[in-house]
Amino acid sequence: MRAGIVVALAVTLPLLGLRGVAHADLGDEPSSKSSSGGIDQADDADKPKDPSLLDKKPADAAVAQKKQVDTTPMYEKWQFWAIVGVAAVGVAALIWGGSALYHQLNGGDVRPCNMDFKGCFGEGH
Repeated sequence: MRAGIVVALAVTLPLLGLRGVAHADLGDEPSSKSSSGGIDQADDADKPKDPSLLDKKPADAAVAQKKQVDTTPMYEKWQFWAIVGVAAVGVAALIWGGSALYHQLNGGDVRPCNMDFKGCFGEGH
């Protein structure tokens, strides 16, 4: 019973909060709560007026040129092949290690017969 009340409140309270959003002033006219002093946000007083400050720098051109020059496919880069090589060695080591572990868990290699054994059966007769 209490869980039902908690669930009902959890669903109802957000819906009551959304009712206020539905009646919000969404028109083009600014609401009466706005505290702007007639300054438009698009007008930035701190923006430099000197066009030389807004021109592109030589570094911008160098970066743009670097982006244009570096169009080689990924498979022709040495970093790609280094990652592929490390991944291949890792997969091979994982397969070999898993095989060795599986072999050891199943008894391992057959040991030769020793004089201390009471009976020697199998491959070591």
